[in-house]
Amino acid sequence: MTSLDPYLGLAERYDWMKGGNPAREQFFRTLFAERRVRKVLDCACGTGHDLILFNSLGCQVSGSDLSEAMLAQARKNLAAAGLDVPVRRADFCELPGLYDTGFDAVVCLSNAINEAVEEGQTLRALRSMRSVLRAGGILVLDQGQTDAGMRNPPRFDPTVNNRDFTRVLVTDYDGDIATVNILDFIHTDDTSDFIPSVVRIRIRLQESWRHVLGEAGFDQVQFLGDWEFTQYDKETSRRMIVVAQK
Repeated sequence: MTSLDPYLGLAERYDWMKGGNPAREQFFRTLFAERRVRKVLDCACGTGHDLILFNSLGCQVSGSDLSEAMLAQARKNLAAAGLDVPVRRADFCELPGLYDTGFDAVVCLSNAINEAVEEGQTLRALRSMRSVLRAGGILVLDQGQTDAGMRNPPRFDPTVNNRDFTRVLVTDYDGDIATVNILDFIHTDDTSDFIPSVVRIRIRLQESWRHVLGEAGFDQVQFLGDWEFTQYDKETSRRMIVVAQK
């Protein structure tokens, strides 16, 4: 992974686009109950909101992220929630040796896995995540790119627009690599500012995921199209959620 922190100027504003999602919360409540998940590693924990969620479900949680800026914000959020959850800086390609095996679930959410843009890097990451799972444990990934959506991929996406803050994503596509320009406009009573950031991601759709997960050693893979456990459909789904079992 790159030594530069793409979230250095973004971490404090990252939570501004976060909102409650009851269907997503219920998804993890149901999934973790069905799969008997008690010990969870969020290996791209960002600002820590999912650590708080998983803790509320009664799980023993750990978090890691490559971005020191995101981890600093995660520690603030965890402290505000009154939680002492261990978080550490770690590349999700290098989890063995940093964590003992035996996690019931490893999660890598909100497109984080796709920041590993090279094919070999993605494979290393998946093998790394698999290595710290117990037998029968699950890996959970999710992304907004789908087979249906990428037939006519959007270039402009206004993801937040409220009284104080506007975020517009402007995406440039080069084959299966997308450069996402994050344009933040702050327009409060006291502040008027414009702050750009850039993140690069790999566009990987169902068959590509099926192949690379197989290469990584996952032979039981479920594809879902939303947080309500609807089966993924290449023609209609607008989200891809992957649950892969070791």
